[in-house]
Amino acid sequence: MGKLLIPHLHEGKYYVASTSRFEKDYIKVETLNELEALVRSGYGARLKAEDSNNAPSIITPASIKFEEENTTPPTPKTLLPAIIRATDLDPESTSTRRREQAFLRAYLLKGKLTGSCTICSRSLPHDLLIAAHIKVRSKCSNNEKLDFDNIATLMCTLGCDALYEGHYIYVEDGRVVCNPKKIRKGHAHLEAAVRSLEDHDVRNWNGSSSYYEWHKLQCLRA
Repeated sequence: MGKLLIPHLHEGKYYVASTSRFEKDYIKVETLNELEALVRSGYGARLKAEDSNNAPSIITPASIKFEEENTTPPTPKTLLPAIIRATDLDPESTSTRRREQAFLRAYLLKGKLTGSCTICSRSLPHDLLIAAHIKVRSKCSNNEKLDFDNIATLMCTLGCDALYEGHYIYVEDGRVVCNPKKIRKGHAHLEAAVRSLEDHDVRNWNGSSSYYEWHKLQCLRA
């Protein structure tokens, strides 16, 4: 029988969930409920053996078993309201922003390790997808921030998120549109990337149309 591993409390302040053993991927969470919710969503956790001087290490979620099964385990959805409020109180903190991003992404992935980019429709590993705010977060009302199903969506880091955030593309009537005001001569590779996305259907138009319309107006004013 293996040794009992327990979550390591760093500096007496936070626990760590991660998709890899690299520190750049660490997500700092404040409670065991938050850690459990991310582990159940496919994240590893930094654990150590009881009564051991060995350094803690990231344990993959497949190797983690909970000592007591919670009949109603915590989920990203149940924890997100408090996490969003914490981010609002400390919006300049990289740690709180990353925590909100991790929980939003976990919620949108529904516990899966792969998902589809809303813009290009490619199926990709979870570490190549982010939970993108369709309407800029800082411009959202409190109710909009809590509209998890519609205010955020999965976009890939292979280019779609940067093109959307940079106003090179927007969504109109459920389809991706090239913003001609952002395309300049001499940038053939950029234009090819944007044109390859034109007319792609977005699956969440019905629920998120008002947020896409807000983004479209910002693009056309640029």
